[in-house]
Amino acid sequence: MERFEAVGTGMTVFEDDAVIEGPVRWLDSPQAVLDFVGGDAVQDTIVVARGGTTTFLTPALNAGVKGIVTLMGAPESHLGILSREYGIPCVMGVTFTDGVRSARGEVIPADGVRARLDVSSTAGRVLVEPGAPSEGPKELTPEEAAVAEQMAAMVPLLQNFQGAVPHGAAGDAQIREGLTTDVLELTDDSIDRDLTIAEINDLERYMAWNIWDFLALRATEGESGLIPRQEYECFGCVMQWQRLPAFYRLITETVGVDGVVELGRTARREPGSKANLLHVWCTGFTPAFGRAILGELGIEDPGARADDLQTVLQFMRRLYKGLWDEGPMFTSMRGYTAPILDPSWIERFAADVEPVEGERRVLFTKFNASTELLGFLLHFDNRSGLNDSGPYDLGDGRFMIVRDHFLHDPAYHWHDVAEGLPHCLTQAMVFQPDGPLETQLMDGGTLFTKPANYLKHLESVAVYARDTWDTPASEIRRVDEAEMTAILERCDDATTRLYKRIASMPKRDKIVAGAQVYYTEFVLPFARLAGVWDTMVDELDFHEIDPVASEAYYPLVRDGLGVQLVGKLFITGTGFPSLEDPKVAGAYERFLAVNTPFKALCRRWQDASEDERFVLIDELADQVARAEVALRRTVEALPDFEHYLPRLRAAFARAEAGEHDHVTDPRVDSLHNIWMEVHEAYLQTLGRSREQEGSF
Repeated sequence: MERFEAVGTGMTVFEDDAVIEGPVRWLDSPQAVLDFVGGDAVQDTIVVARGGTTTFLTPALNAGVKGIVTLMGAPESHLGILSREYGIPCVMGVTFTDGVRSARGEVIPADGVRARLDVSSTAGRVLVEPGAPSEGPKELTPEEAAVAEQMAAMVPLLQNFQGAVPHGAAGDAQIREGLTTDVLELTDDSIDRDLTIAEINDLERYMAWNIWDFLALRATEGESGLIPRQEYECFGCVMQWQRLPAFYRLITETVGVDGVVELGRTARREPGSKANLLHVWCTGFTPAFGRAILGELGIEDPGARADDLQTVLQFMRRLYKGLWDEGPMFTSMRGYTAPILDPSWIERFAADVEPVEGERRVLFTKFNASTELLGFLLHFDNRSGLNDSGPYDLGDGRFMIVRDHFLHDPAYHWHDVAEGLPHCLTQAMVFQPDGPLETQLMDGGTLFTKPANYLKHLESVAVYARDTWDTPASEIRRVDEAEMTAILERCDDATTRLYKRIASMPKRDKIVAGAQVYYTEFVLPFARLAGVWDTMVDELDFHEIDPVASEAYYPLVRDGLGVQLVGKLFITGTGFPSLEDPKVAGAYERFLAVNTPFKALCRRWQDASEDERFVLIDELADQVARAEVALRRTVEALPDFEHYLPRLRAAFARAEAGEHDHVTDPRVDSLHNIWMEVHEAYLQTLGRSREQEGSF
């Protein structure tokens, strides 16, 4: 590889020692993609695209390009997931140091230049042949420099939530350690009653970390070129926040709290149902995210409509109760595993699977990727068309992942392209790793692995079809290779037709259609099962656009705030603002009134002689007494604060008795240590920061 010159670095989607070489083709519009796949040598070409979204490159993925390079995005993005399924080498988020300028000024390799992709490590490289056209070293425009500066500032926030909490199991443990309630544990008592404000705030705090853990890197993927997803996601989330609480209440009134729990239990009883892990997770996350968006736009006070937030979060918790029965709420609390399906299904699947070898492996790899791609496109480039569960331990070193691809739903008018396809295809995939393979089943129903190229460990598979959404689970049927081949052909045809249809749509129509998916998906499965979907559509004007959502449309779309807000709220963890309890807020103001005098007294204490400290004890007694008043009022609303009172009194008693280290010494349970804990507990409960209030 020495004679080729490195001109760009990025992130490898999955590692491979193979050398990927071919001519480069820059694709910057849907028409360019369609023209490209209609030409020659598609399978020998490395395509370069601007964004890291799936659906823009749909025809190129189906045509089997040799490699993919994107200027934005990360392996966790939708395109990263699909390139993994297709087995197409892909390097994302590449910054080119040399090349020619695109029409928008980006530095890229010139069309036709022969390039190589080095994907042998997580840091992928793009190299070009000697003599490739060059416009000289890259000089950043002021706009590019501003973007580069923003990206540099973003790096620490991508690595650690709010700069402090990591990804994965360590982050889960750390974020839970700071919570003051047991709201993340699913109990009969906690789903039957209203949540306290402290419980809501703890849940929102964990949700902010949880979605960051899952989707922070996806927020770097940039624009699609086909579907303006960030804009429609924001618009759809606002629609959800405005209207779904009322629909959740209707469902609950119709079937009761126990009935909602039973709806959540559907995912255990039935594969091929949209009442699954992804949709349960989104019932709470996406409307709550809409609340934050309205707050950012200044349209609604995030503290308003606490009753609607209560409804949204409890509806989600009740569904999760059915999903798990009891215990921790999220897969991130369960070691990133989601073995949800009843064992009888796993036994059936394990008895049916057949080895994947030779042509059968080729067929299944294409089948898995193409049906997944169509599911993404039908749902306007979001994950509603995909859901994984597992891993299911088969007891002999093997494990199973059960994957659903949703291909036809009459709720959407553009699904006519998928007429004749099953509502859902379920794939039971058995793996027998011959080396290290770490799995993570995220709360959004998506499997990630390390190493990422997990399909090479696939041993056997069985495929099933659920013909309509209400086909009884007992009638889910096995799909043989002949039907797989026929489905694959129909999928490729449907994908091409839908891509062309979406490409021809005006931007507003794309946004409205995408928002319809986002707004519909996370209530539709449960409304259908509860028997109220037709009522919602025919009598409650489900599809009418809410006036507040209309008000939000123009700043989100015309002013470009939708693109900015998705990244900001995901990455900074501010997408789930806390509620303030008036009692706690009032008590905290009393605490703050004594906070500054107490800290000043501590500084005097450290410089004082022993004789002077005996005099200062009287002042200390006054500060502690005033703090106790605030704490007693807080305990009335938040019983979890109660343990601070005896600790504070005990520390003061020991200091008064002459054990002066119990005032400020960090090595013991001193007044200063306890005081700092109390202050931090107030901040977390009220969702405030020391920086915002100038209190350190």
